[in-house]
Amino acid sequence: MAMSRKHYREFAQILRQARKYYPNDQAGIDFIMRELADTCARDNHSFRRQQFYDAATPETP
Repeated sequence: MAMSRKHYREFAQILRQARKYYPNDQAGIDFIMRELADTCARDNHSFRRQQFYDAATPETP
């Protein structure tokens, strides 16, 4: 079964929460984000990597 947009959104939300709760481990979270994006891109050729990165990164005030 292929992943859906819903899955991608849930992954991005998890990454946003991780950034909030683990502010001292941004490099590790970035690594996980890139690996998830690679997996999603292999699953769906229409996957928009930058949109995923933007969704996984909280807006700065």
